[in-house]
Amino acid sequence: MLLSQQQWLRQRLFVLGSLALGSLLFLATLERLQFIWPITVRLPPAGVSWHTPLHTLQHKQAHRLKLHREKLQMHLVIKQLPRAIIIGVRKGGTRALLEMLSLHPAVVKASQEVHFFDNDQNYARGIDWYREKMPFSFPHQITIEKSPAYFITEEVPERIFKMNSSIKLLLIVREPTTRAVSDYTQVLEGKERKNKTYDKFEELVIDTNTCEVNTKYKAVRTSIYTKYLEHWLKFFPVEQFHVVDGDRLILDPLPELKLVEHFLKLPSWISQSNLYFNATRGFFCLRYNFIFNKCLAGSKGRIHPDVDPSIKEKLQRFFHPFNQKFYQITGRTFNWP
Repeated sequence: MLLSQQQWLRQRLFVLGSLALGSLLFLATLERLQFIWPITVRLPPAGVSWHTPLHTLQHKQAHRLKLHREKLQMHLVIKQLPRAIIIGVRKGGTRALLEMLSLHPAVVKASQEVHFFDNDQNYARGIDWYREKMPFSFPHQITIEKSPAYFITEEVPERIFKMNSSIKLLLIVREPTTRAVSDYTQVLEGKERKNKTYDKFEELVIDTNTCEVNTKYKAVRTSIYTKYLEHWLKFFPVEQFHVVDGDRLILDPLPELKLVEHFLKLPSWISQSNLYFNATRGFFCLRYNFIFNKCLAGSKGRIHPDVDPSIKEKLQRFFHPFNQKFYQITGRTFNWP
């Protein structure tokens, strides 16, 4: 009988000891969680000791867990509609701009082009479908997406206006002739990948009947920025647009990113330490932290074909009056020929 009582006491002490140890380990876990997710209310560990009754310890655990749960719920991640959209232009540097802005901790990017506003079938699915395509974010963060087709698609400005009339619009542009050649180069690569033939750039940009610039060629039309911007201005004031210099973003990205930070009313964050030049790629790559770096996809920075200098000059003369009007509307002047 005495032996069974001793065994019972040992088992009882073992159970109580295990519970106390487990409780302390749980508290230690919560302490570590505070480094991952800081909270403003913290209970001092001084009240926990080996002499604290188990029920008191459990009560303090439950109280601290409740505080953590309430704090976590306040910072619950959600899917938000964009408060800024990169609307174009195609081959202007929209992907580079989006990736570089994602260096900022207050910016969350949509990883894929959603094509909600320029695609009738997607638009018919409704705003909730669009929201579901957005990434999770904290309430204080800005969600940004990009689709270059938005800029040139007639229905898009009104559709975006109906979603959010105060949205910030980012338009990244390059020197028009360079952009047209880049546009051609991307299509040419796709044709060659499928073993298809494609006309030379010179044959597409010049109308053989008139010997003038062929405005029916999409790569030319897209480079007439005022043609599309004037339609956007029917719905949004010019103050809601920020024009980004795509050529400068390639050569010296930081000044352009600082201007965007200011336009979006973001705290100044992105610095030169977040960007480093990759001589092999010929582009700036991104440094998120000491561990994670990222360069843009290999499809970026394609080598352009040689173009007849006289054709380039003809295009530059054609674009010149449109460029002057673009400077006047946006208030930003570029050194385009």
